[in-house]
Amino acid sequence: MHRVLRWLKFAAAGVAALALVGVLIVYIQSERVLRRTYAPAAPTFTAALPSDSASLAEGRRIAITRGCYNGCHGAALAGKLFFSEPGVAQLVAPDLTAAARRYSNAELERIIRHGVRPDGRSVFAMPSQTFHALSDADLARLLAFIRSQPPSDSGVGPSLRVGPLGRVGLVTGKFEPAAVLVRRDAAKLAGPRDASDSLNVGRYVARTICTECHGMELRGSNLAPGLVVAAAYTPSEFQHLLRTGEAKGGRELGLMTRAARDRFSLFTDEEVASLHAYLRTLATRGQFAR
Repeated sequence: MHRVLRWLKFAAAGVAALALVGVLIVYIQSERVLRRTYAPAAPTFTAALPSDSASLAEGRRIAITRGCYNGCHGAALAGKLFFSEPGVAQLVAPDLTAAARRYSNAELERIIRHGVRPDGRSVFAMPSQTFHALSDADLARLLAFIRSQPPSDSGVGPSLRVGPLGRVGLVTGKFEPAAVLVRRDAAKLAGPRDASDSLNVGRYVARTICTECHGMELRGSNLAPGLVVAAAYTPSEFQHLLRTGEAKGGRELGLMTRAARDRFSLFTDEEVASLHAYLRTLATRGQFAR
């Protein structure tokens, strides 16, 4: 009996030791992911920032439709607690009025389009893989608008606290740095950043907004369904959805309804019509992105 108890104690100690080793491995590997640095992308953004009222107004619209203003970064860009899940992570989106005073245009461009901070580390949760396709003109308007805003003096800086489950997610690849997502999806991100014709307007809107929730190929994600569903809407029904957040049959669609009312209601008529035409074209071709 004593031998059995002694063996059980040794076994329990062994299991505890293995568990501790596992925890240490996960911690060390997750720290490597968090602290990894990435070579800065070659500078490509050289556009001068506009200062006229029309450009600043358009910059504000871009900031809202892309979820920055009164969205992920809080009221008037002052920063806010963006994500908090016990055991997973707590993520604070920083005050962008402070970031605008701290960083150059080139540094902000690398953060927005490439997901890389000035110190070489990646940002997390920011959809840089979506913003990568922003045109120089739109990025210039966006930055001009952010720089035109008075300092909030909120003191909200970027903060990321990762819990045990979050660290497991980092090690297993469930949670990936923005810089990795941009590089991994490089082929899907390729192509001209423009909206020079009717169908390209819809492609540009889908690429720089819709992919954030619906996936890079618009086939759906854990947040939202594939956008093939747009083919079931008439142009007027689709416009009603984006203007009011109300789907066919008067349904509320949760995240989509909130996004439509807070952000997509500011789409121009041309953007709505072209986006619908583009998505229907993809559905007709049997594909959801190109």
